[in-house]
Formats: sequence, structure tokens, C-alpha cells
Amino acid sequence: MQSQRTGSNFRRVAKRSLYGRILRNTILNILVLVIVCCVIMGLAMHSLANNILLDSLQPMTRQSAKTVEANMHLLAERMMDLADDTRMKMVYVGGDESMGARPDEETTRENRKSVLEEAAEIYELSGIALYDLEGNRIQGIDDAPDQLGGSFFTLLQGTDNLTIHPATIFEDKLGIAMGMPVKENGETIFYVACIFKYDILSDVIRSISIGKNGTAYIVNKNGVVVVHTDSSKVLSQKTLKELSGGDENTLAHVTTGETGAAEFSVGNDEVMMAFSPVRGTQWALVIQIPKSDYNYLINGAMMVAVMATLAVLLISVLLVLRLCHSIARPVKDVTGRIIALSDGDLHTEVIQASSRDELELLTRTLDDTVRSVNHYISDIRQVLNQVAGGNLNIEPQVDYKGDFILIRDSLNTIIRSLNDTISGFRAAALRLTSMSEELNEQSGQLHEASVEQNRATEELVHEVSHVKEHLVNVTESSTQTRCKTEEMEKRIHEANGHMSSLTEAMDNISANANEITKIAKAIEDIAFQTNILAINASVEASRAGTAGKGFVVVVNEVKQLASKSAEAAQSATEMVGNTRAIIQTGVELTADTAESLHMISEISSQISEISDQLVDAVKGQENALVIMDERIESISDIADKNLQNAGGTKNSSGLLAKEAEQLKVQVNKFVCKQEAKGR
Repeated sequence: MQSQRTGSNFRRVAKRSLYGRILRNTILNILVLVIVCCVIMGLAMHSLANNILLDSLQPMTRQSAKTVEANMHLLAERMMDLADDTRMKMVYVGGDESMGARPDEETTRENRKSVLEEAAEIYELSGIALYDLEGNRIQGIDDAPDQLGGSFFTLLQGTDNLTIHPATIFEDKLGIAMGMPVKENGETIFYVACIFKYDILSDVIRSISIGKNGTAYIVNKNGVVVVHTDSSKVLSQKTLKELSGGDENTLAHVTTGETGAAEFSVGNDEVMMAFSPVRGTQWALVIQIPKSDYNYLINGAMMVAVMATLAVLLISVLLVLRLCHSIARPVKDVTGRIIALSDGDLHTEVIQASSRDELELLTRTLDDTVRSVNHYISDIRQVLNQVAGGNLNIEPQVDYKGDFILIRDSLNTIIRSLNDTISGFRAAALRLTSMSEELNEQSGQLHEASVEQNRATEELVHEVSHVKEHLVNVTESSTQTRCKTEEMEKRIHEANGHMSSLTEAMDNISANANEITKIAKAIEDIAFQTNILAINASVEASRAGTAGKGFVVVVNEVKQLASKSAEAAQSATEMVGNTRAIIQTGVELTADTAESLHMISEISSQISEISDQLVDAVKGQENALVIMDERIESISDIADKNLQNAGGTKNSSGLLAKEAEQLKVQVNKFVCKQEAKGR
């Protein structure tokens, strides 16, 4: 008993406290929520930062490209001013060309020289010269080349207008080469070519503020870098593909003159790029910035957000601790009182909680429950004490509620059952007295019945002998029937085997008929194709005229042959169809026959089983008759004993009457409800 109580107490000890469980689960949920929010916030901030940077890079790149365009337009205007300068035209002595005046070569040369010198002094040029229509230098200063050739001169001739060299390397030096035809009377008389200093564009590129490690550069339509803050990259003919890490998609957008932005990887670094074409040239401005230049700002913002989140988390944990304490303490008190209640303690008071919520309702309800259980148990004890004293005229006095009504109903049922039982005992005692008197009379009748029983037993032995003789004949007939049934079953199995072979043969014939149908269909198709070929050959023969008359005879024969082949194939198909129908009928009849044989086989098996059962039954009857002989002898012995026991029964009936009187005395000690009402 002590060990059981110890085990029960051990099971009532909580493995984990409610306080710790609420605290752990709440903190875990808050941590998961914080981590998820931080991850989402980080991803959102990175995505937002990328989008903002890409969106801001595009207008910045376009504005920078416009700055480059403005500088190029300025250079173009300078070239146009040089080409339109009147001093570039031929000077004539004593009039103009229409009057047949003689050109003044010396004056013209001096005028053009002064124009070139002024341009070299005013504009930032590294070379300027005039070239004839073949590209040979006519007049020039500084480092202008002697021969103007290559793709630049070809482009200048083809456009016959302002031309900008797509590359910034001219004669192995950095510079911006521009050419312009000089026209007189609407015709080009020579070309003026200037090589502007490379610093004009490199200064613009350097002025673009693009972060700590960002770079800006200009590429041509072939993707070759023409302007870069690092001039060595221009001289070494670096390409956009090399600077962008081989990103083909970005290269395609840049070289086709599109404006946009992209994000890609160069090695282990993430890079953002914006690009825009430089109008009026074959160039595009590219701004390339590593994301690491701006990641520290994002990381800093993330760190501030994480610190703020941790502070909120700490405050939340403190609030949760306070909440857990306010919940766990009343629950612990209620749990302890319930454990004491389960141990049978109905007197200890319940500590009331004043939280004005479900906990307060729980403690008050527990207190009411303990009080109600006390009242119910006191009433049950009083009722049971009255029953133990023999008073069955008692009822529960307390107003039971809820499921406790079942206890009150059970008490009333027990009392009613006891009343009914005692009343039954009294009636049984009376009946027992009358039965003992009747038992004496029945003892004499028992003796007479025993005599009759002996006589009937002898007649039964005679009938059993006669039945045994008939059972021997039945056994022999059943054995013969079983032999014939086994032979018939064997023959039916052989017939089933033959029917299976016949069914398989019919299936094979049906399969061959299907193949013949396919062949006939193929012959019919061949005849149809042959007929078409014959018609085509007839048409060709008629076109051939006299030379095709001999071939017409062959064509007609082929037509007849195709018609006969089609008819033969159609006949074969019909015959195969008829054969298939006959075969199908044979298959169905064969299946019906096989099914009938199968049913006969089953009936034969059933007859065999019935014969076996009949033989077994006959054998069982023989065994039963042997046993009956033995039992009849036993019955005869029992009948003799019954005669002897009849006298003893009469003596026992007298003793039974005395016991009935004593039982009546004991039952009269109880007071039943019917007696109380009678009084």
C-alpha cells in the first residue's frame, strides 16, 4: 500500500513547471519572430537599396552622357567654325573665279595657316592639318599626321560631313580625332582634321562622383574602352567584356545604344552598372560601382535595427516574466490543492486569487467544488449507516447537482434493489416451505418412473441392434457411389483439358484471320496506289503523244491488274470476316461447353464430398450405437440408484423445511418501505 502511494505521488510531480514552459515558449516565439523580421528586413533593405541605386544611377549616367555630348557638340561647333571660316577658301587676284581671275596660292596658304594657328592656340589641340581629297597632308601644324587614312578617312569620305573617330587612339597617341570637309561652291575642296586633347573627356569622366571604388568610362560600339580615368586601359584596348566580368547580356545592351542598368558578379564581388549612349557619337557612357561601397551603410542601418529589436526583446522578456509569475503562482496553488484533494483532503481551504480573470474564477470554483463534495460524502455516509442498521426506508437528503445526480440515483437504486431483494427472500422462504411438502409426494412418483425406465431401456437395446444391421448396408452402398463419382470426375477433368486445347486452337485461328485481314488491307492499299500511278502514267503518256501510245497499253493493263487486286483483297476481307464470325461462334460455344463441364465437375466434386460425409456419418452412427449400448447400461444402473435415493430425498425435504423457517426469521429483521407505509 505504501509503495502504491509513493508511485502515485511520484506521478503527480510535474516534470516541467508551467512558469518555465510559458517563459521558454514565449521567448522562443519572440526570438523566432525577431529573427524572421530581421531576415525579412535585411532582404528588403538590400533589395530596396539595390533598386534605389540602380534607379539613381540611370539618370546620373544619362546626365553625365549629356555632359559628354555637350563637350562633343562644342568640339563639333569648333570644327564647323573652322570649316566655315572664309579664310579657308581660295583667294583670287583681281576678282573671283567666275571672272577668270588667277588664284593667289601664297595668300591663300597664309590665310589658312593663320586659321590653323589661331585654332591651335585657342582650342586644346594636339594637332591640326588640312588634307586633300586623297588624304595627303596639304598644310598643318604640331603633330598632325602626314597621311590621313584608315577607317577614319573612309568614314569622312563616306559621310562628307562632320566625322568623329570612334577610337581615341590616333597615331599611337591618345586624342579625339575629328574631321570636316571644307566646301566651296557646294563641292569639297579638302578636309580639315583636328586632334583634340584626350583630357577634354577624361576630365569629364573624373568629375563624376561615383563612390569610393566606382569608375566611369566610355566604350564604342565594338565594346572597346575609348575613355577611362586610367589611360593605360585605353592604350591596352581593354574591352567592356573584360571590365564587366564577361557579362554578355550587359554587353549586348550597352553596344546597341540602350539606356539602362544591370547587376552582375565580377569574381567574388557584386557590381552595379548603368549605361547610356552618347548622342551624336558611336560611344556609350558606362558607370560601374561595387556594391561593397554602399553595403556598409546598409549594414549600419541593419545593426541599428537589430540593436533596437534586441532592446524591445529585452523589454518583452521582462514583461513576459512578470506575466508568467502572475499566472504560474495561482496555478501552482490550485495544482497543490487538487493534488491534496486527490489524496482525500477535503478540509484544507483553497487560496483565493484576486486577479479578476479566469484564475480567480478557477480558485473560487475549486473551493465550491470541495465544499459540494464534502456535503455529498456526508450524506452518502449517513445513508450507508442507516442501511447497515437494517433501515431500508431511507433517502439522500442533499440536493445533488450536475453529474453528482448520478450518485443520488445510484443510492436510490441500491436501496430499491435491497428492498426488492429482501422481499424476494421472504417470498422465497414461503415457497421453499411449500416445495419441501411437494418433494415428499414426488419421491413416490420417482420410484414408479424408475421402474418404467428400466422396461423402456430393454426395448431401446433391441431397436439399437436392428439399426446397426441397416447401417452396414448403407456403408457398402456409399463406398460404391464414391468410386463411381471419382471415375466420373476423372473423365470430366480430361474433357476440360481437351476443351482448353480446342479454345487455344480457336484463338490462334482468330489471330491468323486478323493477320490475313491486315494483309488484304495492305493489298487493297497497294492496288489503290497502283491505280493512282496508272492514272498519272496515262496522263504523262497522253502528253508524250505518239511516243507514249505503247505505254498507254501497259498503263491500261496495270489499271486492270490494280482493279483485280482490289477486288481480290475485298473478297479476301469478306471471307476472313465470315470466317471470323464463325470462329467467334465456335469460341463462344466452346466456352459454354467448357463452363458446363466445369459445373458438372463441381457437382461431381460435391457428390463425392456428400458421399464421403455420408460414409463418415454412418461410421459415426455405428460408433454412437456402441456408445449408446454402454450408456443404456449406465442408465439402468442409474435407475436403480434413483430408487435408493428416493427415500433419502424424503428425509432431506424435512431438513429443508427447517432451514426455510430460519431464513424467514432472519429476513424479518429488515424494515422495508412497503412495511413502513403499511404502519
